[in-house]
Amino acid sequence: MGQPEKPPQSALADLIAAAEEGRLTVGFNSDMRINAEEFAYLERDCRAFKESIQNLQRVAGEIAAQEKWGLGEDRSILTSAEVLVHRFRAKAAIVDSGRDSGNNVYDILDQHYRIVDSLQELHRVIAQRYIEADQVFAARYNELMANMPPSSIGNSPFQGPMQTGEGKWR
Repeated sequence: MGQPEKPPQSALADLIAAAEEGRLTVGFNSDMRINAEEFAYLERDCRAFKESIQNLQRVAGEIAAQEKWGLGEDRSILTSAEVLVHRFRAKAAIVDSGRDSGNNVYDILDQHYRIVDSLQELHRVIAQRYIEADQVFAARYNELMANMPPSSIGNSPFQGPMQTGEGKWR
């Protein structure tokens, strides 16, 4: 579906590399405290957010693959209906790579996925550095990860019209 052959380098790649090498520094004021909870919940919520994005991409893919829209697109006399249906499908995901652009829901969600993935990787690397350096942090982080409650991200039903398995809309 509209995925690029080789994903572009992460915008955070330099920060991730610096964190891996122990060169990443951040200035904090005296009110700021590093705690395992923030890192553990960020890991959990990034996973949930990425799963939600993939679910939405599946919906976009289903929309792009939908052949019958009931707008008269199957009647040769209604050429505008055929054009309109293609436009709807192409806004969900690339249908015809020679004709459609990456300005569609699927590809935009893919960009969001890569951003969340980069943020997750950066925080995972930083957490790992803390785990290696601080036994108290490591114990708390591991405890949280082992007993993590589910994220609230993605637990609400989809909004808007949805097509049921019988081809009817609700």
